[in-house]
Amino acid sequence: MAKRKKKRKSPAPSRFAVGDRIRVKQGVQDIDYPDMPLGGWAGTICEVQGTDTFTIRWSRETLDAIHPVFKKRCEIDGLDPEEYVLAGDDLEPDTGGPLTIEHPKKIETKPLSPKDQDDRVRMAFALTSNDPLPDVDREMLLKYHAYLSKNLSFPFQAEHGAEYGHPARVKVVGLGDPGDEPMIDDKYGILCDVRLEGTIVTVPLGEIEDAKGKPNRQLVSDYSYWFWNWR
Repeated sequence: MAKRKKKRKSPAPSRFAVGDRIRVKQGVQDIDYPDMPLGGWAGTICEVQGTDTFTIRWSRETLDAIHPVFKKRCEIDGLDPEEYVLAGDDLEPDTGGPLTIEHPKKIETKPLSPKDQDDRVRMAFALTSNDPLPDVDREMLLKYHAYLSKNLSFPFQAEHGAEYGHPARVKVVGLGDPGDEPMIDDKYGILCDVRLEGTIVTVPLGEIEDAKGKPNRQLVSDYSYWFWNWR
């Protein structure tokens, strides 16, 4: 006897549709940042994924009210602070009225990791893990110059000129005379003195490669990484 085929259950209808205005239920917290509550955030459904997952575009009132640390973290991690994906159980219809947004009771700042290059650059500027890396400008170059002056160990061997196709071994002897103004160029950043073929010449620190010794190699590499990528 042939077996009867079971009737397939119809998928449960989605509880929200594109264009619906919603609020996040009180007590819901951010998955990536558990110290950040999302309760009371309001927005509009802009995409339905499956039957119970929704992309929400936050209202302008919500974006103006949320904690600035949340926005900083999104900037650091490359996330869009204006949209979020949540399950239907975390949402309720927005019936209007004033927003009652939950705010963090305590910000948990993740400690900086010496194994993370971005975090090592943050250390140079005395920033926290909640802070994005600053853009290169004269003020930041002066701060980085002060940090390197305290932490680099001179002299040290390195390579210069590789990007021009004629690398040369040099000895980096300093970041200029400590009694003078810091050697900083608006275009080339921090400058350093190197001994090349018996002569002292001044070159951009960002063009120095393969620095020898600890902590010089990492310090120079981290500076170059920041200088060339945040200009």
